Amino acid sequence: MPLRDAARRKAIPTARTGYRVVGRVERPWGLHGNLKVEPLTDFPERFACGARVFLDSTERTIVASRWQKGRVYVRLEGLDTPEAGERFRDTLLEVPVDDHPLLGENEYYIDEIVGSRVEATTGEILGVVREVLRPGANDVFVVEREGQRDLLVPAIRDVVRSVDTETKRVQVDLPDGLD
Repeated sequence: MPLRDAARRKAIPTARTGYRVVGRVERPWGLHGNLKVEPLTDFPERFACGARVFLDSTERTIVASRWQKGRVYVRLEGLDTPEAGERFRDTLLEVPVDDHPLLGENEYYIDEIVGSRVEATTGEILGVVREVLRPGANDVFVVEREGQRDLLVPAIRDVVRSVDTETKRVQVDLPDGLD
């Protein structure tokens, strides 16, 4: 069950309402206002020259970009000095929710999963997805339970039986010992 956007970080940052996170500025880089960005998307074309992103609620055009060692170095319209870039350290790069590639069957954006009610196939309400972790082999839903410690649910077909993004509902069949 592949999840897309904001997908490469252990804890997923939250975007403003109506937006999706595609990256996080780590720091300014170089002398011309470039930014070193941690990409948080499975769609590298979001950082292509000419792409538009929102940085601190302001729409900006990417005028240059290059990839190196899992990071993307971008130059944004209107940022021309390292000092201009410094104020955006740890700021999220966002795109509007309706500006997204279409996904395949059983693929979801992480922000469609976070906040979903999780229930067992027996009908028992288990809690709400607080965040999605990406530790390696498969994603993990962190399910917040009232009065109990969080439940870690592996996002694999044998466990996650259905996802309804319209009603924000995830149905799971937990193996023995996981609950």
